[in-house]
Amino acid sequence: MDIIYEIKQRYNSFSQKEKDIANYILKHKDNIENISITNLSKATGASTSTITRFSKKINCDSFVQMKIKLNTTFNNPLPKENDLFSAVHNYYTEVIEKTNQLINKKLILKVVEEIKKAKRIYIYGVGSSGLTAHEFMQRLLRMGFNVSSITDSHMMIINSAIVSADDLVIGISISGETKEIVDSLRVSQKNGAHTIGVTSFPNSSIKKFSNDLILICASDFIHKRDFINTQFSTMYLFDLISTILLSNKDLRKKMQLTIEAILK
Repeated sequence: MDIIYEIKQRYNSFSQKEKDIANYILKHKDNIENISITNLSKATGASTSTITRFSKKINCDSFVQMKIKLNTTFNNPLPKENDLFSAVHNYYTEVIEKTNQLINKKLILKVVEEIKKAKRIYIYGVGSSGLTAHEFMQRLLRMGFNVSSITDSHMMIINSAIVSADDLVIGISISGETKEIVDSLRVSQKNGAHTIGVTSFPNSSIKKFSNDLILICASDFIHKRDFINTQFSTMYLFDLISTILLSNKDLRKKMQLTIEAILK
């Protein structure tokens, strides 16, 4: 895992000053190569000792080692900004590559088995995560699963209050701090349901109430451009799970039946 993704993974655990340092590094990658610790201190308002602590938090012995690792990372140039076709291609390629680095195959296979054995499946998401939840619900529904996507915060809590040990609840929160998702997973877990959290931050609040935690790339950290789809890494994960499920001939047959029904 490169140092930039190390920063992104630990972002939620940083103090505000450390977040200021992280934000500066992510935003000013072109100017970081020759910056001194004194100038970085002035630019971020963080003390040199805070910068040193920040370096150690991301597994560097010192500021100098951090800068060396940053220079190594940033010296792998991306396509030119004016080549929009290459820029979009690069963005999606990087999201997939970073998500692949995080994928735990054993965990994904375990999640597939949890989906297969669940009596009912509920997928929670708000905002753009809600759209992703609905898309995954449609895929599972077409394979014959008893599944619902819930995007209303009140309905999430109501539903979580009546789930049982036979149920599976999947909560999507890129930040891992979406209150509606965290609260709903907490209630669901208390009532015995198996809970799965999907997030980009391993130490976020969603972890406390997830029996299984799946990590994906925080795509909005890569390049802040208008075309960014913050759910792309989540959809890539669900594509992977769907493909594994469809390796089962019975599930594949049910999917084919739904395709034929639509085409009639």
